[in-house]
Amino acid sequence: MKFKFHLVLLLLTTAFYAKANYLSIGESGETLPQGTYRIGASLQSLTAGKSGLNIGTFLDMGGSDELSSRFLFGLGSVDFHLGGSVKYIPFPDFMNQPAIGIKASIWLARIADTSTTAFQISPLISKKVDIEKGTMTPYFAVPINLVYTKSNNSTGTQFVVGTEYQHPDLESVFFAGEFALNLNNSESGLSLFASIPFDANKGFQRRKKKE
Repeated sequence: MKFKFHLVLLLLTTAFYAKANYLSIGESGETLPQGTYRIGASLQSLTAGKSGLNIGTFLDMGGSDELSSRFLFGLGSVDFHLGGSVKYIPFPDFMNQPAIGIKASIWLARIADTSTTAFQISPLISKKVDIEKGTMTPYFAVPINLVYTKSNNSTGTQFVVGTEYQHPDLESVFFAGEFALNLNNSESGLSLFASIPFDANKGFQRRKKKE
């Protein structure tokens, strides 16, 4: 019980001081129910482009069965970045069919003395799998990144593989990890995420354990 309390406290503290990751996907094709939210913290290590470490937080909001959105702000080797995304999943995870959709994101960033606007569009595929110790939802994406500065514009691509994870003893906390590989003129790196769901009318809630 103390471990769960300390984990929640760590997430909230991190979220208050520094907020999400630059050019990351950070989520599967699962959408949130309308009226529900998740607040989370993230850690990102970049090995190409603007190499270094970013820390952040994010807020996810459920819109419908097919739509959810994310708002984020971050600090680190990318001096600061803020932005948002919309995830559209017209084909849900059902029986043998994976969740299939698309995610569109925008970042406003400051890197050294350069102001940057980045747009990302990415197909997204995921599939939830029950394992002995919880549930995993592996996801795959191939984002295209359009980066604009005052003096230069560029287009880059990545290959991203990651997974979300829920442990049966920590069902109120969602974990995720992903690896991004620079395919052309973009970033490579590792990212870690943890988030807590809450209801706007009820506050933070534990998810009920499955019977």
